[in-house]
Amino acid sequence: MDKEALTETRSAGFPWIMKPPSICFALTSVLALALAAASAGCQSPSQYVSPRVEGRVVDEQTQQPIQRVSVRRGSDMPQTMEQPRGAQMLVQPPPIYTGADGRFVLASARDLAFFRRLHWYSVTLSFSHVGYEPMTRTYSLNDSTNTTAGEPLIQAGDIPLSPSTK
Repeated sequence: MDKEALTETRSAGFPWIMKPPSICFALTSVLALALAAASAGCQSPSQYVSPRVEGRVVDEQTQQPIQRVSVRRGSDMPQTMEQPRGAQMLVQPPPIYTGADGRFVLASARDLAFFRRLHWYSVTLSFSHVGYEPMTRTYSLNDSTNTTAGEPLIQAGDIPLSPSTK
């Protein structure tokens, strides 16, 4: 079998296999340059969508820290007045609990966005503990600072919970 017949036989079902190396090299080079150019001036595709929040929960009357207070982001809370059931509970992230000193740290949240810039404008936190009135607080972008690594941070300070009157 001569070289021409062999080439025609091999490329009959798969025409892209026997393309001249110069075309494949050119396409690969263009793709590599496009990716390099796109990533050269861009930031990471992982962007902050919620800040890290640090604070301390205290008793409103005694100013003593309260241990085991449940702290949730507003987006983590159920969207209806009903208690979550079954699989709804599995979808919810678990709450963060305050330590013995009443302190809590909610980690920042990131998401991937390749072609757009994500922002966060406010974060709502809910605080609940048996024997105290539940409370929500909203913090805005103006309440935040950035760490040296660029992570948004809200220092909430002391959050007073009122003892329940029930």
